[in-house]
Amino acid sequence: MYEIEQRDEQLVNSSASITYEVGFDRAPQHLVSVRMRIEKVDAPELTLVMPSWSPGSYKIRDYAGWQGNVRCYDVTSSGRVPRAFRWRDKAALVVDAKGATVIEVEYLVYAHDRTVRTSHVNRFHAFLMLTSICMYVEGRMNEVHHLLLTHDQQLWPSISTALSPVQAPSTKGVLLGARNYDILADSPIEIGDHRVRMFTAAGARHEVAVATNYDVDIDWLTERIKRIVEVETALFGGAPYDRYVFIIQAYPGAGGGLEHARSSVNAVDPSALLDKTKAIGLLSLLCHEYFHLWNVKRIRPVELGPFDYTRETYTPMLWLAEGLTSYYDNLFAYRCGFTTEKEYLDSISRDDIAKLAQVQGRFAMSTRDSSYLAWLKLYLQSPDGSNRFPSYYLKGGIIVMLLDVYIIDHTDGKYSMDDALRMMWQRYLDDPSRGMTEDECIAIIERATRVQVRERLMSWLDGTEELPYDEIFSAVGYRVGAAPKKAAASTFGESVPAAEAPEAPFIGWSLADIGGRMVVRSVDDGSPAQQAGIGIDDELVAIDGIRILSPAQADHLLGGRIGRAAQITGHCDGRIYTTSIVVQERLFPGLIEIDTVTERQRQMRKRWLQRSL
Repeated sequence: MYEIEQRDEQLVNSSASITYEVGFDRAPQHLVSVRMRIEKVDAPELTLVMPSWSPGSYKIRDYAGWQGNVRCYDVTSSGRVPRAFRWRDKAALVVDAKGATVIEVEYLVYAHDRTVRTSHVNRFHAFLMLTSICMYVEGRMNEVHHLLLTHDQQLWPSISTALSPVQAPSTKGVLLGARNYDILADSPIEIGDHRVRMFTAAGARHEVAVATNYDVDIDWLTERIKRIVEVETALFGGAPYDRYVFIIQAYPGAGGGLEHARSSVNAVDPSALLDKTKAIGLLSLLCHEYFHLWNVKRIRPVELGPFDYTRETYTPMLWLAEGLTSYYDNLFAYRCGFTTEKEYLDSISRDDIAKLAQVQGRFAMSTRDSSYLAWLKLYLQSPDGSNRFPSYYLKGGIIVMLLDVYIIDHTDGKYSMDDALRMMWQRYLDDPSRGMTEDECIAIIERATRVQVRERLMSWLDGTEELPYDEIFSAVGYRVGAAPKKAAASTFGESVPAAEAPEAPFIGWSLADIGGRMVVRSVDDGSPAQQAGIGIDDELVAIDGIRILSPAQADHLLGGRIGRAAQITGHCDGRIYTTSIVVQERLFPGLIEIDTVTERQRQMRKRWLQRSL
């Protein structure tokens, strides 16, 4: 039976026949040592497997490639005797266990990939994604697993993880536990001298762990996180855990998040914590990953748990797992009071509608297919990917937003997606070991809201046509229109007007400065760049004979030529070429209030944008 729930009290003074001793003597070289001890061996062979991916991040990573120096031993009262083993495949080894009762396997793991889904260790800290550290024993994943951390507790005094304490820390190390391997794999660990704050909300304990070299306002952040907990737990009627850990990693260039049942890992650039005006992105990320503890970890597609850690797990339902969560993250940020109504509506225009309008792949592949092929299309995306498929995060989120407004409209504001989520949550509580099929999910939405949505929702999810924005948003007094983005008039000193700068044009390329070379990174189908024959990886040399030294300079020159042709000098494969490009005005589609808003439309809008549940 698949089980992901755990409370700390369940592991106190527990025993385990599978234990990992994890050491950091070679942390400066980014190496982690692991000694895995398997007791109660009663088979002639043991098969040990290193996972090839981490749930929530749909990409094969082959963690076994970072593993080395593998040794196996038969442990007896007289000592340890080497045991033979063979590799079954790239990630699994088979140990000769005939006659043995205790087997130990030792290996090193190279941990120098700083993301939320991989392990990173150096002399100052360790972040362990346990799918890349801990092998599992085939056939014994449902047992209690212990993990002993043997680090210098004075050098690294802080440990932040959802794994449960088994015993008080001692000179032997810090012993942690999980009820099964799935819970172990779902419980990353941050170890070091990071700062920690604690608070209680919704009847549960919460830890905020901020790992950074920057002096950030952790108390301000903790108060905002407390608000997130209060608002999101209110939707579901409480917290489904006894303790939850927010791990925040703030280092230059960092980004992304990964959800877990009792924790989340959130990576941001330090500027998000140093400048509160930039913090909304971090707060939305925290809303997103925290919401996943319900939607994805528990309210989940049937394919997402139990997991096969050795191969891809395909599902067409990432529109639910990630799309719905993407809709709700900004909505929760608004409900928390982090943004105003205008700021929230502006974000829908800027971050959703306008962004999807730039994705030509929305006409080439459906949202359900992009979900099914996430392993290749999103996580191994080619530079041409935006032309070939839409993100189930982006388009899936917009589809759920349209569905929410549709439900509100067709029930005169009595029901919304909130009601569907609460019924999905009750479905999990009734049968937590089994995920939902897509048919079951849609049936729950219909039963909870009293609205027949199946045919319409499936047409949006399976279709490649433009979504019916105007039809749906008219219920709340909006339509979607496109207009040029005009910069606000700028002044300096005593209201002295500044010179006007040309507007950024629409060319349909993205440029990157690589060692002083302006290299084309992508080209949109049907764009002026594509029609002019510009190619990915071409170098942009000059515009109308003027040498180009930055992407901003290219925008400046082309912005002054809206509606006219410009001569482009490019470089491809060692040869110079010239072409002509017709510069277009950049239009920004987004929500526009209709000319005459009725009282009902105002009421439906108020219902959609209400903060209190």
